[in-house]
Amino acid sequence: MALDAGSSAAHARSFLEGLEAEGVAPPSLVVLTHSHWDHVLGAAELGIPVVAHARTAEYLNDLALLEWSDDALDARLAAGAVTQFHVDNVKQELPSPRDVKVAPADIVFSDSLTFELGGVTVSAQLVANDHTDDGCVMFVEPDRVLFVGDATCDSPAGALTTGLALPLLDVLLGFDAEHVIEGHNDAVLTRAQLEELAATIRGAGMLMQRLGPDEDAILAEVGDAAHEDAADIVRAFVAGASR
Repeated sequence: MALDAGSSAAHARSFLEGLEAEGVAPPSLVVLTHSHWDHVLGAAELGIPVVAHARTAEYLNDLALLEWSDDALDARLAAGAVTQFHVDNVKQELPSPRDVKVAPADIVFSDSLTFELGGVTVSAQLVANDHTDDGCVMFVEPDRVLFVGDATCDSPAGALTTGLALPLLDVLLGFDAEHVIEGHNDAVLTRAQLEELAATIRGAGMLMQRLGPDEDAILAEVGDAAHEDAADIVRAFVAGASR
């Protein structure tokens, strides 16, 4: 089983070549954490059944209807449908002229779904988060590995909200995970590192609730000894409050 499909056909091929080099069989199934392009556009190249949440399945159908030319990307940017960051990254990962194929979901679930793979169990679960409304996490047992996709990230507009981010921490810490893998972090977090990050997010969110969206006041309370991502987390909460 593969967890997420990569951002392009080239990305997926690189993944398959890496497996072959390690003597590992190719996957026979791929489960998507959410529908953002950089997690799904490699699925067609994998050529295997796609598992996705019901919302993700709907969004995949929407993606399949889009034009992906430079002009179409620029038009979506001008209309405010996407960010400059999105456009720049699509153009970098998928050089023009680009032929984008979006694989539809073959197996769809509504809340959670568990797979028994022969000595390994993978549970996919929808979680409420700021990044996207179709975000799922995957827990692998007995390895105690938690794949969180982009659930811990801020929204595409750079915002976090206390109403979603703080309860999410309780959900993630509720898994008996020894290792945590995020979608946009090369490092594998240990349980202790996840708890440290959660404490920083929780602290910043509670300060925002107490002090209001005052970035300078919150950062002054956080102090210099805080987590390395503390300033970015505070700015995301401030952005969330302003929205």
